[in-house]
Amino acid sequence: MSRLKYALIGHGRRGAAHLSTTAALEDTFEVVAVCDAHRESAERGAAKLGVKGYTDVRKMVDEMSPDVCNVVVPAPLHHIVSCYLSRCGISHNVETGLAPTLGLMDMMIADAAENGIKLQTSENFPFVPIEQFVCKLIREGVIGKVHKCYRLFSTTGYHGLAAIRCRMDAVPTTVSSIGHTMPVVPYVDRAKRDFNSENLEFYAVDFDNGGLGIAMVGNKNGCLGRNNLVGFETCGERGTIITNGNQGASGGETVNVCTDADITQRAGKAQTYEFQREYSENGVLQRIFVELPASLGGTVEWVNPYRHTQISEGGISLATMLDGIGRAVREDTQPLWTGEMGRADQEMVIAAHRSIRMNRQPVQLPLSPDADEEAAFDRNFEAQFGIHPRADIEKALQVNFKAR
Repeated sequence: MSRLKYALIGHGRRGAAHLSTTAALEDTFEVVAVCDAHRESAERGAAKLGVKGYTDVRKMVDEMSPDVCNVVVPAPLHHIVSCYLSRCGISHNVETGLAPTLGLMDMMIADAAENGIKLQTSENFPFVPIEQFVCKLIREGVIGKVHKCYRLFSTTGYHGLAAIRCRMDAVPTTVSSIGHTMPVVPYVDRAKRDFNSENLEFYAVDFDNGGLGIAMVGNKNGCLGRNNLVGFETCGERGTIITNGNQGASGGETVNVCTDADITQRAGKAQTYEFQREYSENGVLQRIFVELPASLGGTVEWVNPYRHTQISEGGISLATMLDGIGRAVREDTQPLWTGEMGRADQEMVIAAHRSIRMNRQPVQLPLSPDADEEAAFDRNFEAQFGIHPRADIEKALQVNFKAR
């Protein structure tokens, strides 16, 4: 099969990164168009690759007939673009989170299924190289069966919960949460996000294998003199894997694990084995590996499938996701992170917020849409854009989908 015709919808900060990564996947995609509500942004992105820029999704679809679209617009507009593409028979990748409410996500998933197209959520975190390597160590039994995961971080929760779900290799069943909000002096962070309050949430997630996931999240981002709250610890029966917890960070990761001799002669005190990286002469990551005793598996490695490109370590997870939707279309297989999986990530966050409102009571999974949550979204959308978000998808598509 020839290369798939690819169009980017939303050429903002994140969309620009998607475009440059897609261009490096030249065996998979032929970029044919860049679409953005702002003409300057659309034309700037299109000029990078010598393709046509659009400000109208419908016109772009009619003229270019893309095989795959990449939707990188603000989350409240995800369902509009996604449902329109599904009804046009176009498979697509949607930036995270999949959508703000369960009802909207169900709408997207149903439209994709009804029209026989591939819907992928661009949940990059589990495909960061270090995350792929950690999951390989777990699958190979290096630290024994995993029963607990802790993640402490300073931003939104669904990325970390997706990673915890991968490490636990189990289905979440219950979420309990504590929340706290305090006012702060208004400021704009480095990602150009406005804040006038500071949130802190503590999630406890029970899994069907008896395991427990803990995530503490907030919007501190190291601002106002706060500590950078990062850390990821995975606890198995024989040892622990410790990583930074930030998908943009690398270095300092360890597996702390006991041999039989450590158990019997060192009172269970684990030895520390550092993760190592190997790079090519031009600085491209080749592999991540750890040298363990033979009794623990010897050398365990993850080899970069994009080592022959110029894609940086930070871009590998996105490349993996984009390749994933391309392979799903070509081979008629499931995407790497389906719409249902994206819903499961958001479902845990929504359950946590419901738990907070219920005075920290546990919330059972799976969840059904809540009429009040759906109605609140619809009211806010209409107030912002002057149109109902679900009644007429094509009409709603005319809304200015300002890129991030």
